[in-house]
Formats: sequence, structure tokens, C-alpha cells
Amino acid sequence: MRLGLPLAAAFSALFIAAATPAWAGYGALAHDNATGKFGLSWDKQTQKEADAAAVKDCGEGACTIVFRTRSHQCGAIAKATAEKSTAWGAGRGNSKSAAELAAVTNCQKHTKGQCKLSTAGCNR
Repeated sequence: MRLGLPLAAAFSALFIAAATPAWAGYGALAHDNATGKFGLSWDKQTQKEADAAAVKDCGEGACTIVFRTRSHQCGAIAKATAEKSTAWGAGRGNSKSAAELAAVTNCQKHTKGQCKLSTAGCNR
């Protein structure tokens, strides 16, 4: 009887894990150097889907993938606030605040002005 209870618990856990769909959580950041447009995706089921969503959000022209994010990882982009500045920065991290800080810090490296967070998202 003592062996039966742990065995039943293990079987139940296995059954629940098998019944729950796995969520991979993929994301990507795409950017077009010519236009300055960008696209950020997160919580997609495959990397291919994440890449396509980022490129579509960017505008599809000459958009290329800058980086990819994996499960439990966040991505962010920041842009310079000056009207004619093309400076921008991207960042990723294990939390939304870490990705946002990395994006703003990266943007600040490319301008003497201020940078402002544009968008951020996290994978499950």
C-alpha cells in the first residue's frame, strides 16, 4: 500500500503533463535600416512563426531579424526622442525590466539625446 500511493501520484503527474500542451514561447525582433521601422513578436509557438510575425509587424520591406528570444525571455526596443534621429537600441533579458533597460542603454550609445522605450514583450 505504501508503494501504491507514490506510484499513483507519479502516474497522475505524468498524465497531467502529457495532457497539457507544451508552450515553447518564441519571439523575434526585426528591423529595417533604411526606414527605421521595427517589429517585435513574442509568445509564438515556433521560431519560424515568431520571425514571420516580427517581419510582418516591421513592414516586410528590407526587414531583417536582429535577435530572437526563447522561452521565459523578454525583448524590447527603444528609439531616440529627437525628431530626426535614427538612433535606436534593442535588448533582451530574463525579465521585462531587464530587456527594457538593455534597450534604452543600447540606444543611448548611439545618440547624445534621450531614448524612450517603444515596445517590449515577454515569452511565457
